[in-house]
Amino acid sequence: MISAMGIIDSHFHLGVGGFTVEKTIRYMDKNGIDACWLLTWEEVAPGLWPYHYLPVHDVVAAYERYPDRIVPFYAPDPQRTDAAETLQCWHSRGIRGCGELKSTLGWDTPGVQSLLDAADSLRIPVVFHMEEGGYREAPFSPSLFDRALILGKTTEHPALRLPQQLLRLLVERYQPLRDRKRSYVFPGYMLDFAALECALKGRPLISFVAHGPMFWKHIGAHVGHGTRKYPRGKVVEEGIVWRLLREHDNLYADVSAKSGFNALSRDRDTARRFLTEMSGKVLYATDNVFKHQREFIDSLGLEKPALEAILGGNARRIMRL
Repeated sequence: MISAMGIIDSHFHLGVGGFTVEKTIRYMDKNGIDACWLLTWEEVAPGLWPYHYLPVHDVVAAYERYPDRIVPFYAPDPQRTDAAETLQCWHSRGIRGCGELKSTLGWDTPGVQSLLDAADSLRIPVVFHMEEGGYREAPFSPSLFDRALILGKTTEHPALRLPQQLLRLLVERYQPLRDRKRSYVFPGYMLDFAALECALKGRPLISFVAHGPMFWKHIGAHVGHGTRKYPRGKVVEEGIVWRLLREHDNLYADVSAKSGFNALSRDRDTARRFLTEMSGKVLYATDNVFKHQREFIDSLGLEKPALEAILGGNARRIMRL
């Protein structure tokens, strides 16, 4: 059984970063993690944007091997006509939550509403990813050269600023390089805070767990659409996530990935205040992206009850463990 005091990583995947079932268990053992939420990723008609199919079969198989360490989640793509029925079927095989919901459909579309109906009836939490859409570029082929052309233009590392500028100049002036990329419009994932708030109000029995760059960039106000994906510097005014977490008892957030870590680490004082006030609403998680989240949270000097809630207590309460 999952202990009453252990740490829980509330956002993890098989098949990302080379993590097999065995490597996942070793990661938990090494880092003193009691259990993890294993999430899927399913899109039935993905576009040119990066997509990594993470099947429910692998998650359930891991749960069957390690039922005391794995909490299995599954989010069927709401574009499927049988999404609700499929979630209910896998729930009968052990699925404990719906996630990661990473859909290009809006919150108020029939497909998403049907899936939320199923989660509501099953009394299971929903982990969702918010990411803004926009104009993007994809490699012409999977070759290392073509992928480097795109990566070199999109990475935000300051040390690469000059090489980025030179690369952009080459691509703009040399036709063969311009032909080595494809442009597309990414529709975004789970957009629209207003529609999210309607879902929170309309389904008070579902525990919603937010995640992703669009959610976490709004820890501060005045970010604007289409501006930097991971804002830097001091948070001078509270963003919308503060109000949503305060006003909706069924909204939570996990601090996983670069987006969650950046939201906290960009301003230590704000992070300490945010985690202290929202200690009952925030979940420790990594999303297979290891940015020393645990060490950073430990360094803030939070009170013990707040720290224990973030590192595992909130996850256990949501899952009724």
